[in-house]
Amino acid sequence: MALHLILIRHAETAANVQKRWVGWNDTPLTERGEAQAEAVARRLANEVSDAVALYTSPLPRARRTAEAIGQALGLDPVPLDGLREINFGDMDGVTLEEMKTHYPDLYERWRDRTDVEFAWPGGERRSDFFRRVIATCDDILSRHRQGTVLIVAHGGTLRAMLAHLLPERMSQWWGYELTHCAVTRISVEDGRASLLALNDTAHLPSF
Repeated sequence: MALHLILIRHAETAANVQKRWVGWNDTPLTERGEAQAEAVARRLANEVSDAVALYTSPLPRARRTAEAIGQALGLDPVPLDGLREINFGDMDGVTLEEMKTHYPDLYERWRDRTDVEFAWPGGERRSDFFRRVIATCDDILSRHRQGTVLIVAHGGTLRAMLAHLLPERMSQWWGYELTHCAVTRISVEDGRASLLALNDTAHLPSF
């Protein structure tokens, strides 16, 4: 039997609305974010009958989302440090426009998605971030052989995970659109992953 992964980006936060980079710092869910978390929880409760584990980033915005899902599925979220967003370091809380205006050299280097040695000042290097996420993904896969495993994390984390699971699309890692609380489904059988659904938002409120 195949193992099914369901990847869910955390619900919308205040920093998302303000278009600010937030990595390891905290930012509360918005009212819409709370509604998104409840909506995805209801959908998963109706669609998933064989859930065996629910993993989450320990950052509050992801944990809050995972707790809503866990309550609906009768699962306790298991926090894994490796699922945290990339550490933006000194740029945490900065908007893209502020970065472009005040740190133009950094902005230009950041735009090169092939530059895996790009590092956030005082934060994390892309290559180190990828290694962290890959190790965490492989650890999760080593724990389960069948059933459905749910993973609640961040946009950057889930993109890195998709790049690892779907290496033939590695060059597209930054292009994956991942809406807050959308559902992405992957089947893993005999060590090979197949993308079943990407960024499914049918359950989300329209406001």
